[in-house]
Amino acid sequence: MAFSDKDKFVEMDKNGATWLDRGAEAYRQGDYELALQCYKKAADYGNSQAMCNLGYIYAFGRVGEADQEQAFYYFTQASLAGNPNAFYKLGDAFRFGNFVKRNNEIAFQYYSMAESVLQEGDEDLIAEIDYRLALCYARGWGTGQRWDLALKYINEAQLYAYRNKQHGEYNWQKTSQRINKLHDEIVSEMFS
Repeated sequence: MAFSDKDKFVEMDKNGATWLDRGAEAYRQGDYELALQCYKKAADYGNSQAMCNLGYIYAFGRVGEADQEQAFYYFTQASLAGNPNAFYKLGDAFRFGNFVKRNNEIAFQYYSMAESVLQEGDEDLIAEIDYRLALCYARGWGTGQRWDLALKYINEAQLYAYRNKQHGEYNWQKTSQRINKLHDEIVSEMFS
């Protein structure tokens, strides 16, 4: 049985996808108030990416002062739904002490969980997650210092940063610069 356009719209909205897309468009255009409203509606449908995006809005103070408590709340909600983006942002919260006490061991665990819940379609997140894991292994943050694993993860991060460039993903230049800098440090340390 074929769906009508109305049925397709209703089906999409069962997980808040329409509101998520509207919020993303508003965010890209700098209309953070509208993005906030749209993401909240999508989150009401249980959309984990909308919850994660709300975390970003609060973490970076897009609608006023940064609110790390609200950011942590939304990242936690999204992580409970298995969102890998939210897991690595919770790792960042513990690494930098945003709303919670700094704890590199917990940060490393969240980064590892982010990697473990990646699914097909999450390729745009791999560069960020692998960068963080490489950083932990290179610095010995939350785990033993392992140059071999640092190199493995930073090489994979470079590969996916290149993929993100080819797909015009958001913020790929900044991510790529961080990855390349860490890559050079790891290679220098390993082969000096």
